[in-house]
Amino acid sequence: MPKQKKIPVEDLAVPPQNNKICGTICMCQMTAVLSCVALVYLSVAIYMPSIRAFQSGIAADPVMCTTTKAVNTDVCDWGSCGEWCLSKTSGSCIQIYVNLRHNGSNIFLANCTNTANKTCYGIDQENAKKYRCIADECRNLTGTFNCTMGMCINITDAFECVFSNKDYPLKCSGRRGKINCQGMDGLQNCNRGTCERIRTPYNCDRRCLGIPTRNKNAILLSGDKVYLSQCQRAFVTGTEQEIWNENQDNILMMSCYNIENTSLGIEAVDCINGTLLDKNLLSDLTNFTYLSYLSVINTKLLDETRTVAPPEIDLLIANDSKLLINMEGCVNTLKDECKEFLREYGKDGTDHNARGRFPCFYAEERSDIVVARFNLETTYREFVFASVVPSVLFVVSCLTLILCQRTVEVGDDARMRFKKRGGASDSRRAVDKENSVAKKKKSAKMGAKVLVKTLLQSVDVAGLMVKTKFYTSLCLGTTAILSVFAFLFLIPFVVDPAISTILANYEPSPVTCVAVDHVYAEGLSNCSWSSCREGCTTAALRCHQILVNYTRTPFAEWQKGGIDLETIEWDVGETKFYINTEGCGYPPQVNCSEFAKKYGYSTLGTPFPCYYSKTYPNMVVARYSWDDNLRYLILSLVIPNALFAASIGVLIYWYCPGCNKSRTPIDTSSYVENFHSKNE
Repeated sequence: MPKQKKIPVEDLAVPPQNNKICGTICMCQMTAVLSCVALVYLSVAIYMPSIRAFQSGIAADPVMCTTTKAVNTDVCDWGSCGEWCLSKTSGSCIQIYVNLRHNGSNIFLANCTNTANKTCYGIDQENAKKYRCIADECRNLTGTFNCTMGMCINITDAFECVFSNKDYPLKCSGRRGKINCQGMDGLQNCNRGTCERIRTPYNCDRRCLGIPTRNKNAILLSGDKVYLSQCQRAFVTGTEQEIWNENQDNILMMSCYNIENTSLGIEAVDCINGTLLDKNLLSDLTNFTYLSYLSVINTKLLDETRTVAPPEIDLLIANDSKLLINMEGCVNTLKDECKEFLREYGKDGTDHNARGRFPCFYAEERSDIVVARFNLETTYREFVFASVVPSVLFVVSCLTLILCQRTVEVGDDARMRFKKRGGASDSRRAVDKENSVAKKKKSAKMGAKVLVKTLLQSVDVAGLMVKTKFYTSLCLGTTAILSVFAFLFLIPFVVDPAISTILANYEPSPVTCVAVDHVYAEGLSNCSWSSCREGCTTAALRCHQILVNYTRTPFAEWQKGGIDLETIEWDVGETKFYINTEGCGYPPQVNCSEFAKKYGYSTLGTPFPCYYSKTYPNMVVARYSWDDNLRYLILSLVIPNALFAASIGVLIYWYCPGCNKSRTPIDTSSYVENFHSKNE
């Protein structure tokens, strides 16, 4: 019988589409899983906040807020800004209170010449040089200093303070100087390391001199800036209503939110406290303090009807309203947005700089809460996008997988192809079944030895490799997806704590600590902080709060003896003590009851080893190991990312059309005979 001619692959009625089908299935599986997870996370991050925004009743048009106080509290039932919305604000936080008022007037000053502006800088709290008394940096302080818990900033060059009452002097120099001044607080008048606390009442004015007022008839104040000019007329923006002109022979003075000097004139936004000054009140030069004083005491209003640039008191809606960054009081970007928000909006004037003044939003039925960020259009757009995109991707992926399950089959050559329609396939199955039965009968007649030899000869290595490749691809796709999710979960549980520990820069060798106080408390309001928590994602309802003193003397030296605890000078006293950098963990590694028994209760006053942070000297922990911390960080970064990269790399190498041109293709001619040609 003549040998049957092999049918080329391209002439098959249903040629194999293995690469395309397999790639489509993998992509749809990954898309479906990612879309499902995205829907779960977006329900907390987008859907619920958006629905609350739609139902809040907050007006879309902003009003104005002025910061009145920024309080740093340890008992935090609410906070102005939190860095992560999935964890409730607990521990210490900053609460910002504002005065809420209606918008002022927009004023346009026409035909202005001889314009000048001056910025009266105060103290930049973030970048100013800080003197740490615990580090013995206060031994030579001279001048006026603003101190907070032993951290002092020199304000001598920026402010001139007038006072009469002072406290008993503290000597920050000498052998015990750093101990005496480690808790120094408030405004201090220092002379060669001897500081006296300035008691209230006192008055500190900015040293902002040389403001030119000669030939100026318009003075506008905006925060720490002063704008001066010689103008002819002033109008309400967008109207022809003239409110002032130079023929009145006086000086126009207002406080405005924003001022722009354009080619047409000066545009001032949200102007309030409009007054008219007599020219004899100003000389050729003046200072910022005097201008601020005039803006307060002058009683001659710009508009007697109190409608244009009215006094601020006439526009007031509410006092001491709570300020939130948004309706949730938190953000999820993890970009330190709250740090910038608190620095910009937390200016309450306690540092003698101008108070924060900014647009804000509120609901008429709840004026006790205001938000700094609110945009219904953006919220609606984000809500629609976050709802439609993952939902559509999930539905399309699932439908595609169902379609593949119904229309794709794996042939005898272990290649995936679409099922052939019509009766030819049924007849072919019948023929294949008859051939299979005939082969079984023939095999039964053969001897065992001949059967084994025949089976060994009939093993199709190429087909076995193709099937192995198929199932390996499924495993690699699953591994890649699981690696991504594993890495996402490792970020808050391992990576972030490890990086925080590295940044804290702990002393590698343990020093000597003594617990001086231990409090066991219950309730969220009483547990503003905890030395140990079992679980890092929930607020502590029961807590152990342990305070310690520590000295930089190594614990090994104390064990050798020769150190008297009664005469030792503690470097830091009564500071918070934590089990680790995060102050939390999970059983069995963390057992807070055993931790409290070991370091608190009856063991108070007993020295034990601890580790202090060189970056944050007030932070002390019981457990620290540089090697373990680095090992966990490397493993959590390398293993999931390596598995993901290896899995994706192999899949790309196998299925990318341009990646495997150099490889010798597998000979599938032996399987082609099992499929019909296009002409059959």
